[in-house]
Amino acid sequence: MKRKQITKTMFITSMALLLGLSTACSNSNSGSGNSGNEPAKTGNSAATDAPKEIVELKAITMGNEPKSGLDNFYKELDALTEKDLGIRVRFDYIPWGDEKNQISRAIAAKEYDLYVGGAWSDFANFATKNAFADLTPLLEETPALVEHYKGSLDRVKIDGKVFGIPQYNKPGGGGEGMLYREDLRQKWGLPEINSLDTAEQYLYKAKDEYPSTPMLNDKRFGTNIYSQLIASKYYTVAADYAVASFDDPYKIISIYDTPEYKEAVAKAKQWYDDGIVDHDVLAAQGNATAETLELMKVDQKPLEFNNHLGAISNNYINQLKEALPDSTYGWYDFFMDNNAPAFLPKMSPSTITMISVGANTQHALEALKFIEKGHTDQTYYNLLAYGVEGENYKVDSDGYILYEGIPTDNIKPAWTGLYDGYQALQVNYPGEWKAIFDKIQAEGAKRAEAGGTDPYEGFSFDTSSLATELSNLETVKTQYIQPLSVGMTNDIDGDLAKVQKQLKDAGFDTYLAELQKQVDAYKAGK
Repeated sequence: MKRKQITKTMFITSMALLLGLSTACSNSNSGSGNSGNEPAKTGNSAATDAPKEIVELKAITMGNEPKSGLDNFYKELDALTEKDLGIRVRFDYIPWGDEKNQISRAIAAKEYDLYVGGAWSDFANFATKNAFADLTPLLEETPALVEHYKGSLDRVKIDGKVFGIPQYNKPGGGGEGMLYREDLRQKWGLPEINSLDTAEQYLYKAKDEYPSTPMLNDKRFGTNIYSQLIASKYYTVAADYAVASFDDPYKIISIYDTPEYKEAVAKAKQWYDDGIVDHDVLAAQGNATAETLELMKVDQKPLEFNNHLGAISNNYINQLKEALPDSTYGWYDFFMDNNAPAFLPKMSPSTITMISVGANTQHALEALKFIEKGHTDQTYYNLLAYGVEGENYKVDSDGYILYEGIPTDNIKPAWTGLYDGYQALQVNYPGEWKAIFDKIQAEGAKRAEAGGTDPYEGFSFDTSSLATELSNLETVKTQYIQPLSVGMTNDIDGDLAKVQKQLKDAGFDTYLAELQKQVDAYKAGK
């Protein structure tokens, strides 16, 4: 009896084991793509269920990391990207000042998966040298990104290829200009600043009031003098080299053949000789805005002559208001105030900031999908543009972004090139600046709608056949043009003739002929 019971128990146990194995095999097959008639896969099922390996991408952005660090930023970002994309992204910050050289070195070293750049970093030249991945065939994998740009990604193509995703601007206003202390302008009894002449009056009075500080310490000021003089007369076709008259918009003219260039040099010389300009200005880095901001914060300088409205609004005003609570500010726009025509936003490699994927990366699709999230998912955009809410920025009850109570050194710079006017939060700028900003945007949008499409919209100068000429021209620019443009001359006519000769010897005629040829082709294809 006992033997029968044992045998019966063993039989039941064996059947249970067999059924368990059968069930396990059945479960293993389900979801594996095998039918019931196919052999089961062997091996450890735990290995099959192992989580996918998380890939880490490296990216460049501009500015300074917030003082509190990025621990909470990465915690929030990783929670999004690991789940959505199977990646983590880590940013290296490059301070403004020597950005062109630092980005060039990073590209040469093939160090990153994601790069930022624009005309200010020679983006188009690097793109033609295959530094960046061709994203064109991958765009079908990011339909939300393509839809968001409404066909305008075609406008950033170089040789039919998309080498970067551009920032996305809405029609508005604000370009290069001069920030100044409005409270001091009123105190000094000076006229409203809306022209080169009234700006000059402010510069000279500021020199008298701040005798130990040169008002201009950035060598770009000469270019900005020229910009004001030509704002209502010429289109800039090739930065530093060529313009075209409004009356004949597709006829190329050398900048150095325009009478306004000589006029700009004369004005720069006057300012240099009178001590408005730092006599060591050529020793400054390419961008001296960080130095100027620090001087303004401690009331050792009342103006910034070389910056654009967006940078002033996002990087200057809060810091200045915190440092000097009783100060007020004004803005003189070099283009709008000088009656330059306005057009709908350009979107071309030679005019806009881009985010690119390195040609060396093994994860181009993941990188592009990350960019897509930044432009189409508000949670991603807010995090990448502003940081962690409550730590790097705040949102008020009306939905405005604000920085009240946020230490200025803890405001996180946006991922350079990501800016998207259709995703960006409205900023409630402090004091008088909100009214200034809103007025410029409204007026700019009105002018842009009236102006329509820029005559050079979509034109991109292909310089791939001009490597020798470009190298030679850079040398001429550094050795001859730059000193002249900042007023370091005792003989304007003689030095300008010398520049013309050096340009000719460097192959400038070939450069201009190729530019005209491409402009003619562009015009014919419009």
